[in-house]
Amino acid sequence: MRKVLIATHGYLADGIKSSVSILTGKESCVTCINAYVDERDYSGDLAAFIEGVGPEDEAVIFTDIYGGSVNQKVVSLKPEEKGIFVITGFNLSAVLGVVLSTEALTPAAVEEIVTASARQLMQMPKKKRVPPPPDEQAEEAFFA
Repeated sequence: MRKVLIATHGYLADGIKSSVSILTGKESCVTCINAYVDERDYSGDLAAFIEGVGPEDEAVIFTDIYGGSVNQKVVSLKPEEKGIFVITGFNLSAVLGVVLSTEALTPAAVEEIVTASARQLMQMPKKKRVPPPPDEQAEEAFFA
């Protein structure tokens, strides 16, 4: 079974899960941890997710910021020892890639998902400024 944990600062995790639900209807494999939204310590939830991954499962943990406090807590629990992949600085495309992939989550497959999702992050081309009609150009030049 494929298991996905999204652990973020604030409610970003819930928002990503909502988007996965709307776009795919496959949110049942996604667990969320919204860190620092209240006084509750989320460390136990992280540990429970990791402990709940069995040898037959494929699992990925997404964290929002490389080196951030959530990422540090995840890494300190050594999920890789259970074969769990950790992806940090993720975007929706990466989560969708994991949720929708029909191939086994091998290191090569996960790297391919990360690479493909990284290509989705870009600045859109800027619009070229359209010059005003000729009669307005003369007026602009007069007041310049």
